[in-house]
Amino acid sequence: MRKLLLWFVMFSAFTIVNASPSDAIEVFTSDGNSVSLSTAGKIFYLNMASGAAVYDSSSRIIQVGNVAITYSGVNRVSKIGNDSINYDASNRINKIGDIKIAYDFANRISKIGDAAIAYDVVSRITRITGKTPDNLRFVSVIEQPQN
Repeated sequence: MRKLLLWFVMFSAFTIVNASPSDAIEVFTSDGNSVSLSTAGKIFYLNMASGAAVYDSSSRIIQVGNVAITYSGVNRVSKIGNDSINYDASNRINKIGDIKIAYDFANRISKIGDAAIAYDVVSRITRITGKTPDNLRFVSVIEQPQN
């Protein structure tokens, strides 16, 4: 029993350490444009179908097409268009507009609205049960093994 418990603790630590830091939430704005936010509220991907992107003097995106993006005093996105971005005590996005975001024990996104996200033991996404809201989508960057 003791060995089994030790194995479980070591395996859990391995899984937590390997949680993907590149999981994100894609927020659709307008005209086919979208912004991908890290769970910490940083923009790391912009997908533009039309319109213009506008930047401030700090090189932050402040407008995508006709949708404004605002930032908090700690440089996190606080609003995209009319949708406020809220954070939990661990500084992770926990709500976009009215849509709640949840995390699992390994700090991975586990739920967006009614959609539940499942992972395998090495933190690769395996399934989404349900559907994410129409204006949000789960994003995961799959790292390829090095040769």
